[in-house]
Amino acid sequence: MKILSQKNNVKSANPVQPGRNVYLCTMPLIFEKILPSARLGIWKILEPEVSLREASRTVAEDLYVLDSYKNESRRKQWLACRALIAKMSHCETVKITYDEYGKPSLNGFPGQISFSHTNDYAAVIMNEFGPAGLDIEKLSPRIHRVAERFLQPDELEHIERLTGKKVTGDNSNLTPAAGAKTESHPHTEILYLYWCTKEALYKFYGKPSVDIKNDIHIAAFDYFCTSQAAFAARVNFSEGAKDHELQFERIGDHMLVYTISKQE
Repeated sequence: MKILSQKNNVKSANPVQPGRNVYLCTMPLIFEKILPSARLGIWKILEPEVSLREASRTVAEDLYVLDSYKNESRRKQWLACRALIAKMSHCETVKITYDEYGKPSLNGFPGQISFSHTNDYAAVIMNEFGPAGLDIEKLSPRIHRVAERFLQPDELEHIERLTGKKVTGDNSNLTPAAGAKTESHPHTEILYLYWCTKEALYKFYGKPSVDIKNDIHIAAFDYFCTSQAAFAARVNFSEGAKDHELQFERIGDHMLVYTISKQE
């Protein structure tokens, strides 16, 4: 299966070029980005569960796992990820397997995949030539209460310099009033950017030995520079360090971060 050789889902007179963002006019695949060796897709979860079951093309034995979930929202998120994989890969059936650490792979696909979901969105990245890591989260001021659990001191200091305010503490004033339009505070956006980065890199390696706080360090960069959607991070191992380039997208009230290995 070679995902980039398949026809695009976007009707256009121009071919899709690597690095180009493609916003689709029809739901539910609302965002697609073609990378040199990979494809990223975002699915807005709007359909009833029965429609997602059909779209997911999930093998029968996996549906038994799905039916063990009591929560409907969890079932829909599970199905939406597979529906998005089916749409992106043009698979006739979707079979996801997991290694001993929970890292997923798609049967029949020579590369690696990563996916994430919230109540509203499913996100998938498929890399033909190696690992990939991705995370999407809905923005909430609650993250301020746990920032010190996943950020190193200099990361906290950098965020505070960017915003001019302390990251942790009482942030009840950042919660929108009932009925108000949901708009995140810059503090909250940046904290989720850092959290999603560390989650994406943890998924990239799929090793429980990677400590999200202490082994993953995000290089300081100016989040408010709108032209800069790429940034760097380093993962430290006992045998040495690995540098990564990551990218982020703000999608509504969600933050998405992803990274892929480069083709050798």
